[in-house]
Amino acid sequence: MEYLLEHIRKIESTKDIQELKRKLRRKKDMNSTEASLQIAQLFYDLLKDQTIKNKYKNNPTALILLVQKLGQTFIDIDPVQFCIGNTIKKILHIIREEIRENQKDKNNNSNETKESLSNTVNQENKKLLDIKNLEYTDSDNTTEKSFNSSGQLYEVKKEESNDELNMDVILENIDTLIAEMSSISETITEKKEIKDLISDNDIILTTNYSEQIVKILSENKRTKKFKVFVCESAPKLREKSMSEELKKIKLDVTTVENDDIYSVMKKYTKVKVFLGAKAILNNGGLIAYGGSYNICLLASMFSNPVIIAAGATKLTPMYSFKHEFYNEYLSPDLIFGKNMNYNGDISNIQFNTPSLDYIPPNLISMYATDIGILNPKFLYKNFNEMYDLEDYEI
Repeated sequence: MEYLLEHIRKIESTKDIQELKRKLRRKKDMNSTEASLQIAQLFYDLLKDQTIKNKYKNNPTALILLVQKLGQTFIDIDPVQFCIGNTIKKILHIIREEIRENQKDKNNNSNETKESLSNTVNQENKKLLDIKNLEYTDSDNTTEKSFNSSGQLYEVKKEESNDELNMDVILENIDTLIAEMSSISETITEKKEIKDLISDNDIILTTNYSEQIVKILSENKRTKKFKVFVCESAPKLREKSMSEELKKIKLDVTTVENDDIYSVMKKYTKVKVFLGAKAILNNGGLIAYGGSYNICLLASMFSNPVIIAAGATKLTPMYSFKHEFYNEYLSPDLIFGKNMNYNGDISNIQFNTPSLDYIPPNLISMYATDIGILNPKFLYKNFNEMYDLEDYEI
């Protein structure tokens, strides 16, 4: 174990890994999709190295530990960038799948050998093999000789060793994962069932900035006419970027403050809420940027659908979320301003400025993803296909 940890420390010190960690710390340098792609590419390049392949192909346990320990160092940089951990857990799932296939082939070969042995004994003596009889092995270690219950000698070819992992298959599957992540946005936008979520004369209400929602609205603009309201999103005020992007593609856009959301939903009848995601949880709940929870509560009050547009990289094998865990607390200056004058004693006042909201599954109508439309109530089924239970917590 100590040797493995020393090896991981050497890998960590390489230039490529240090550069990627620097980018992740700076946050502004890449979005969640880019972070997922770079993490997956890094592990692909690492496992493709001939020295690594030779070192770990005969030791699946050490290979899993390598990915877990090295992956944890990336997760620790930004625990609320959930896509990093999701990507690492998917790579672990790929490795475990190959281990299971390897074991299945080994068991099948073992069963075939046992069946051949049984047939030989039945042909010779018409009796079952007595497992208590004497067995010995040739010095060339290629055949196994045994005596049956009548003392007759027979030979059977020994099972060949099948412990070696096929690293090329693992690399091929990681490469497929990279290709899928590279085209997530286009896959979501081009799905007919997602295009059909928007109709003529709809009122689209959204908040924060979501590149995926911008692309969905841009695609629908070609054939449909609709109006967009972009709601305030304190503390980061990302709605400004969203409004600017939508205006660039010539959409009818209005920016509204939080106090006006109720009025918009009351005035219009065909309101549909479209939100992006920071993370989609195992219980069907959602972690989104600040301001999303209030919108979902009002949508529920007026029976307006809430549609979450996000890639499968956002599916995070965590359960119910609490604001004190896995949140990002920002400076109060974002709300109160740097030049605000405080009168009186404020030593007993604590300012909390969380940037994320947790939205329970009962407030969400559906998830529009690259693997299709998902129902929050049955979302847990998808996690079984994407991750292994052992890796939910690395």
